[in-house]
Amino acid sequence: MSSKSDDEIQSERKAKRFYIGLVLLLFAIQFTILGTALKLAIGDPALAVVPDYHQAALDWDAIHAASSAAAKQGWDVQIDVSDVADGRGLRAVDLNMSDDRGQPVTNLTVVGKVYHHADADRIERFEMQDVGGGRYLATPPMARPGLWQLELDIRNAGTPMTLSKTCEF
Repeated sequence: MSSKSDDEIQSERKAKRFYIGLVLLLFAIQFTILGTALKLAIGDPALAVVPDYHQAALDWDAIHAASSAAAKQGWDVQIDVSDVADGRGLRAVDLNMSDDRGQPVTNLTVVGKVYHHADADRIERFEMQDVGGGRYLATPPMARPGLWQLELDIRNAGTPMTLSKTCEF
């Protein structure tokens, strides 16, 4: 049996320490990357679960019928959103509705919700005021630039109606 010299034993120990340290360093780097990725994924405000998603999927036929009800009745619907927000971050939303004979549609209850696509968990709800002549106005908060989703629910129209518009500022 050959015996190892002190220099060989010492260099073996150095090599063991180096390679064990290298493996532990690689594990530490991997755990740091994993922790950072998890923090970014969980802390992202753009990640939002649609409320009542399962029920909305089950009611898809009714929701689809409500979104096309105005067109089926021959109503002319125009949604205009102001390009400029005021000092408080409010933007004017103007809804004009007329029936199939061109007469203004009045006495409707129009409630809406608006949210930014990058922060879909923060939904702002509002009610539009009937200002006469088939015109409804509201000023929901929409200060942040980017892509916004506007959804309107129209009541007292005889059939359920919903309108949706995507706006970019």
